[in-house]
Amino acid sequence: MEEAKIREYIHQVIMKKFTENEEARQDALGEFIAMTMPNIDEGAVRNIKSMIPSIAELYDKWIGMFIDRLLETVPRNQIEELCSGTTENNSSLVLIYIMFMESERMEKQVAEDIAAYAPTQNDEAGNIASEYIRTKLTLIAEQQKAKDAIIQ
Repeated sequence: MEEAKIREYIHQVIMKKFTENEEARQDALGEFIAMTMPNIDEGAVRNIKSMIPSIAELYDKWIGMFIDRLLETVPRNQIEELCSGTTENNSSLVLIYIMFMESERMEKQVAEDIAAYAPTQNDEAGNIASEYIRTKLTLIAEQQKAKDAIIQ
C-alpha cells in the first residue's frame, strides 16, 4: 500500500470518529460549558463556543503528527494490516491515536495549540477548550474499549 493511501485511510478513520456531527459537537460544548461554568449566561456560552475551534481544525494537525510518528516507529506490514478496513483494526487505530494523544509530548502540543487562539493558558475559555478536548478523548476511548469488548 502506498504511503499516501495509508495516510489518507488513517486520517479518514480517525477524523470520522472525532467529527461525525458538528451540531452534536456544538450541543455538547454548550452542555459542557454550562456544567463547568454554571453561573455564566447564554451569550457568554455562545462566545466561548465560538472561540473553540472545530475539532476538525485541531485534530487535522494532530492526526498528521500521529501518522508521521506511526510511520516512523511501526513496521510497514503492521501499518498495512491496520489499514485493512476491518472493524477491529479501525478500532485499534483509534485507540492507538488516543494513546498518542495522551502522551506527554501531545499534552504539551495541545496546550500550545489552545494557547495559540486563547489569550493566555489561564484564560477561562482556553481552559474550557482544553478540558473539553480531554473529555472528548476519554469518552471516545471508553466507547472504543466497550465496542472492542463486544466485538471479541
